[in-house]
Amino acid sequence: MTRIKRNVRFVFVLFCGLFLSLLGYLTYFQVYERQKLIESSYNRRLWEQEEAVTRGTIYDAKGRVLAKTVEENGAKKRIYPGGEAFGPLIGYSSKKLGRANLEQALNGELLGISQQDPMMVLRQKVLGVSRGNDVYLTVDSELQNRAYQLFSGRRGALVALDPKTGAVLALVSSPGYDSNSIEQRWELLSKDEKSPLLNRAIQGLYPPGSTFKIVTLAAAFESIPDIESRTYETPGQVVVNGRVIRDYEGFRPGKYDIKKAFSLSSNSVFVKVGLEVGKERLYAKAEDFGFNERISFELPVSTSRFPRFSLMGDDVELAEASIGQGKILATPLQMALVASAVANGGRIIKPYIVQKVVTPLGEVKNFSSPVFLKEPIDIMTANKISEYMVDVVEHGTGRAAGIKGIKVAGKTGSAENPHGKPHAWFVGFAPADDPKIAVAVVVENAGSGGTNAAPIARDVMWQYLKGLK
Repeated sequence: MTRIKRNVRFVFVLFCGLFLSLLGYLTYFQVYERQKLIESSYNRRLWEQEEAVTRGTIYDAKGRVLAKTVEENGAKKRIYPGGEAFGPLIGYSSKKLGRANLEQALNGELLGISQQDPMMVLRQKVLGVSRGNDVYLTVDSELQNRAYQLFSGRRGALVALDPKTGAVLALVSSPGYDSNSIEQRWELLSKDEKSPLLNRAIQGLYPPGSTFKIVTLAAAFESIPDIESRTYETPGQVVVNGRVIRDYEGFRPGKYDIKKAFSLSSNSVFVKVGLEVGKERLYAKAEDFGFNERISFELPVSTSRFPRFSLMGDDVELAEASIGQGKILATPLQMALVASAVANGGRIIKPYIVQKVVTPLGEVKNFSSPVFLKEPIDIMTANKISEYMVDVVEHGTGRAAGIKGIKVAGKTGSAENPHGKPHAWFVGFAPADDPKIAVAVVVENAGSGGTNAAPIARDVMWQYLKGLK
């Protein structure tokens, strides 16, 4: 009898445990996963909802239509007035192909099935509302189109944001595609070697090249107290454990202080600086700026990578990392945040692209309040780096980014890659004394950042600042 009672208790406890586990599992999905399941692109009921509800409209920051639903011959059709400049950003909503990009990310809002105030839902049902919510973005369509045109079909990307609020002003990937013809051109686009379906601004990973010297400089200011009083003599190259790292062609050998070396983008000087900063401090500073960390954003963003140095590795890894080469990879959004940290006194504000959501009854859900993300450098270091970046544009490699009457801060980069010519980079902000816009530009396999990326950044910054007057 004792054994039977023990077995009964065991079975009772086991079933109680299983019941509690099931209850916990169902509670978890109800509380944490419910909305994901509702809005999942694999949920067939969403297409039924789309038949019953008119999908909401997507607007730019000034109320211009970027995506809307119209009726043709009794059938609903999604149209996209933005053209190729907006394809990789807005995406598409298609029964044949599914949804992508903002059309997918904002699907719950556009269909009116996202989490809402119960009273709001009740009012809509009582009033017979059969329309989803409208979404207003932070992007300016004129700025977006202008930036896209500046690439002239070349592969690359641009991110422009307000460094004080995190609002994304333009997010460009070139080449793009016209969402209106996505179904007809799918086979061609999906096989195109230029990858127009890829949003390079947030999913492209590139060696950042000399734009990463901003991070190296920040680490040097914090770990080498007398760095500004030093001079570095260079013959135009440096040898690290047999690896020869050269300055760019045309760089004059001589003695340079750190400001001049930054302005003229000397690889050899920054290798020496990086070796003195050391592996741990450079790695930590890269992570302070957001490398190796997922960026919280409305769209999925590739994680920028700064791999840990191998335990048995020599100084070559550190030397390459100091100038943004080696195994370092960054998205244009990440490098825009690096620039915005300097522009905003050392603070990075969370980037966002949805300004507000408006329901059919006029209720507004606002998303424009700045959210502090991190502070990789203090305000003194930020001001010093800003001063150096101004010198880059006024006297160094970034002259092509200069705007008459406006002080511009920037850093050029030419990132070597194993697949062809170097990628051309420019990151910066303006006006330097009261930043309103921060940008990051990369043009694939274009060579010099000062020649090919800086003019794009200049024109985008100028157009935006001109519109503020």
